[in-house]
Amino acid sequence: MSYTLQPLLNIRIMREDRATGELTAAKRAVHTAEEALEDRKREFAEFESTKEQRRDRIYDAIIGRPVSRDQIDMAQEGIARIDEEGALRLDNVHQAEGELRKRQTEAEAARAAFILASKERTKIDEHKAEWATEEARTAEARSEGELEDFTGRKQDLDG
Repeated sequence: MSYTLQPLLNIRIMREDRATGELTAAKRAVHTAEEALEDRKREFAEFESTKEQRRDRIYDAIIGRPVSRDQIDMAQEGIARIDEEGALRLDNVHQAEGELRKRQTEAEAARAAFILASKERTKIDEHKAEWATEEARTAEARSEGELEDFTGRKQDLDG
């Protein structure tokens, strides 16, 4: 006799496989987001280490020399660009942190879905194991009954 709940078990196995794939993809996305965050932090640190030198070069170009108002404005604009670049790089770090948090949340959801799918499949597997044990007992009892019937008839024929 075939297991009545086999179609349900097949569905649970497919769901668990899908949840496994989603969990793997989510973990990969977290890893990618972590790498992106590290890259943004590294870029920001590199910027911070060169920021003062870049500013000093601009100041050195105009300090102690006669310059026009346009040259001063260009120097101020250069320094403002450096400050803007710093703000943008810092914003990139914050965006990468937000993306990492989002990916971690998705990974937790995927992990919870995997755990649920695994528990549901395990319940059906346990039921199938119990059913198989009961089915084996029933088959053994049936075999013993048939054997008794067969040996009982043989004795009747001999007697």
